[in-house]
Amino acid sequence: MKRMRIRDLLISFVFISAVGTASAQWRENGEAVADTDWRKAWGENGAMLQLTDQPEELFAAWEKPGAAVHSTTTDIARRGRPIVGVVFFSCCTPNNSGVCEAEAFFQVFKPDGSAYGAEEQAEIWIGKPPPPEGQFQLSVGAIGVRIEPQDPNGTYTVRARLHDKVSHAEVVLTRSFRVTPD
Repeated sequence: MKRMRIRDLLISFVFISAVGTASAQWRENGEAVADTDWRKAWGENGAMLQLTDQPEELFAAWEKPGAAVHSTTTDIARRGRPIVGVVFFSCCTPNNSGVCEAEAFFQVFKPDGSAYGAEEQAEIWIGKPPPPEGQFQLSVGAIGVRIEPQDPNGTYTVRARLHDKVSHAEVVLTRSFRVTPD
């Protein structure tokens, strides 16, 4: 795993101030939609992993008031440019104090299936009350990846292993991106 300064967003956590909410996308007409590798039920709720090559735009849009947050998702990485994986989630189980204790463990895998770096822990939602019912929240922690010139071409996989420490609900989300020759 290549490490770099926080401002460059490489396999380091991007900590954001997540204050907005929007309608949960893993439900249609109030009914849960089928699980996919990147969007699944998480206990009684849901979570989804998104990859974006425009993280600053996503974080800025999230900070603006309103229900709709439009973000650019990508499945192609350009060498030297960051891709950021974020988790959107619907609710979490509050503890006796009324706050959540949800975390993620992120890891990236190379095209051959080997680890691109160590699994890293991040906050999903800790010490805060659950988001309002029927709305989703952007996780506090995220993962950033930048493919270096010497890294192989092919399909990389980002894994987010989510764990709610109160309900003990767990889910694994994966999303892939491709690196092609320049």
